[in-house]
Amino acid sequence: MFVRFFAATFAAAVVLSSIVVHAEPVQLRLAYPAPPRGLVNLWVLTPWAEEVDKASDGTLETKIYPGPALGTFNNIYDRLINGVADIAYGTVGAVSSQFPKTEVASLPFVADGAEQATAALWALYKRGLISDEFERVRLLALFSYSNVTLHAKKPIKTLSDVHGLKIAVSSRVITEVVSKLGGAALAMTGAESYSAAQRGVIDAAILPWPAVYPFKIQEVLPYHVDVPLGTGAAFVAMNKETYARLPDKGKAALDARSYDVLVERLGKASERMEVEGRDDVRKIPGQTVANLDAAEAKRWNDLLVPIAEEWVKSTPNGAVIYAAYREELAKAKH
Repeated sequence: MFVRFFAATFAAAVVLSSIVVHAEPVQLRLAYPAPPRGLVNLWVLTPWAEEVDKASDGTLETKIYPGPALGTFNNIYDRLINGVADIAYGTVGAVSSQFPKTEVASLPFVADGAEQATAALWALYKRGLISDEFERVRLLALFSYSNVTLHAKKPIKTLSDVHGLKIAVSSRVITEVVSKLGGAALAMTGAESYSAAQRGVIDAAILPWPAVYPFKIQEVLPYHVDVPLGTGAAFVAMNKETYARLPDKGKAALDARSYDVLVERLGKASERMEVEGRDDVRKIPGQTVANLDAAEAKRWNDLLVPIAEEWVKSTPNGAVIYAAYREELAKAKH
């Protein structure tokens, strides 16, 4: 009797142990609204997700959904909050009305490059100056693209060349930039800019270098003016309820590879994307990459200074945030 009872108990224990060991991993849906071969995906998100999964000891399994499968840049933040996606990459400019403070990164002629802007922006978040804008999600990383620049159908050398052009923009601040430069702003994403230029709806687009090649912008807008019209903030965030349900090993794996670690990784990748993106386009026959001469650049800068002044006045705690951002940019230069 005892032997049979012991055998049955041992068998049950083995079954339970097997169930624990072979428990199904938590499936995580990572939304990436850009094309699958976008460099943020290839260089950072795909290897990052694989590393997190591996470190989770079989408790997590992440699948990346590129393109509009789970949402577009315009609605991906809401899709994340609503649980359609568990993790999402998105750009602040596409939903700028929800992130007025974070849009400090979009101010023209302020930041020099992506890595510097990323460090400064993340510092603002950690200081609590913009963190309230991300309270509805678990922010895994906040970073910046390189400065957006002007890509057009015809050469742009002076302000008069911009007057009257229909220009694609992707944020509120860039809309103001175009207005001050004398153009007409049309809101759309990088993906939409290609077909709009092809159909003659736009004459130019203001986009960062990393967006040019993936969206084939150079095919329809072959003239590029390398002028620093403002960097563009982007985020990688997680649904709060999804994170709360993760097993401890899953949380530990995710936490160890996110935040400061992921921010630095994205900042370096973004800087590299700018350099290689510009170089790749420059090598293509029929492409022109130019800079404004010093006097003309100063004219553009002087004309756009009021945008920062207006942003400070219209943004809650704007003066403090703007001063802190410039302070952090200066630190990041060293």
